[in-house]
Amino acid sequence: MMNFIRLFLILVFLPFAKAETKIETVICSFSILKDLCAQLCQGIDTIEVKTIVENWFDPHMYQPKPSDSKLLAGADLVIINGLNLEGWINDYIKASGYKGQIVIASKNVTTRYLGKFPDPHIWHNPELVIKMIDEITHGLKQKFSKYSKKFESNAISLKSSFNILDQNIKQLFSTIAEGDRIMLTSHDAFSYFGERYNIKVLSPQGVSTSDDPSAHDMKNLINQIRTLSVSAIFIEKLSNPKILQAIADETKIDVQGELYADTLKEGLNLQDTLWYNATTIAGAMGKKTKDA
Repeated sequence: MMNFIRLFLILVFLPFAKAETKIETVICSFSILKDLCAQLCQGIDTIEVKTIVENWFDPHMYQPKPSDSKLLAGADLVIINGLNLEGWINDYIKASGYKGQIVIASKNVTTRYLGKFPDPHIWHNPELVIKMIDEITHGLKQKFSKYSKKFESNAISLKSSFNILDQNIKQLFSTIAEGDRIMLTSHDAFSYFGERYNIKVLSPQGVSTSDDPSAHDMKNLINQIRTLSVSAIFIEKLSNPKILQAIADETKIDVQGELYADTLKEGLNLQDTLWYNATTIAGAMGKKTKDA
């Protein structure tokens, strides 16, 4: 009799248990958005955040796979950066059959342009990251309204961490002579960072790692490096180092370290990755200020 009662209770309450444990999925286009979204969803066990472009791939050069279409088809919400970072994604969303909401994290950001192309690397400026957080939070609240208060609470903490980071980076560069704040990176990914902290950023490639420089561009850049007395040259994770090494050899300026432009440093969130970049850059520039 007791076994019968247990079986009856299981059959009655099993449908409700399944409903309570339903996992909803947010698909982000690349790893940096996944990190921000996961921090906003912290403490909510029924939302799973995934990414199409994993942290070890370049979002500029990514080649979508059939499995990506399947991933999008099963999404409850899709979040992309926009600004032509993921030039491939709109076709894949359409092909997947996904008809739901698409959050564009860059929607309310004032964009810089390199010629006719928008610069998508807005996450290198903490002030702009806060606008991205607001847009992602708004999208999450629209789709998963029952967790609105949790999203709002997480957003307050997350934005506070970027405000603190911003002040710390400003302090970091305050001791470096303005004339020494000149750097060269693989592609034009750090200009929002440069604008925020009064740093001149040069690069042989454009806003995409697929933009190879011409011989004429290389010659002009090398002349500019010599004229401006560039403080430091940095390679970027996931970028081809050969172009930068050729410039370093020609100008006799040592490569000072590796930066993370379109990805996260292994094991770190976006805040800590930006701090790592900032301290690496400031360390190289500070040597020049000290030696002057």
